[in-house]
Amino acid sequence: LDDAMSAMSGSATLAYAERSTIAVGARQDYLAEGMGYAMLGGIAKVGFGALSASMVHFGNSDYNEQMLSLAYGIPLGKTVALGVMLHYLHSGTSDPYYDPINAATFSLSVYARPSEDFGLGFKTFNPQSVLFDGNGNPHLPALMSVGVSYFLAEDLLAVAEVEKNMYQKATLRIGLGYSLQSMFLFRLGINTAPVIYSFGFGMRLSSFGFDVAGQIHNVLGFTPQLSMFYCF
Repeated sequence: LDDAMSAMSGSATLAYAERSTIAVGARQDYLAEGMGYAMLGGIAKVGFGALSASMVHFGNSDYNEQMLSLAYGIPLGKTVALGVMLHYLHSGTSDPYYDPINAATFSLSVYARPSEDFGLGFKTFNPQSVLFDGNGNPHLPALMSVGVSYFLAEDLLAVAEVEKNMYQKATLRIGLGYSLQSMFLFRLGINTAPVIYSFGFGMRLSSFGFDVAGQIHNVLGFTPQLSMFYCF
């Protein structure tokens, strides 16, 4: 949970980052044109915690969205950590009839690790439900999530998360991760509302690692994803 991709989510697990890291990733939703994501993020050890910066781009020249984020995670004692993240969001289209829209918001997260085997986290994104631009555009939805993690064995991790979007019903995510010789990682998961099955494989070396993953939606099809990171 406290790996390089924390730079993308801005979670409180940043507080436990041990090394500065840069990460890149890409995802193509349902293999459809114009539905691709590109991600770039980095983690730097700063003071008692860690700072992260990230950028996510979605879409193409016809329609696109960007989110720039800056986060800091800091431990509050030995077992609890706090994360704060600032976000700037932009969307635009090639159609001159529509003006670009922008918004700025934040997220907060808390992570507790009462033991080496058990973790509990809470995150809220955009709790004030800001308006895009403040010019009568729709509200950016608020989102809350609660998750738990537990090591069933030294090399077998179980995770579960409940997420609620203010405009949609709650969704449950459950996953398992298996580590082989601390180098190879295998993952399986399921998401409800909608039902999406996921799987992944990763490799970890001393300073470099990568993950290959996929999701299967019963109606819309397959979504591939690739991410890589380098520690220094």
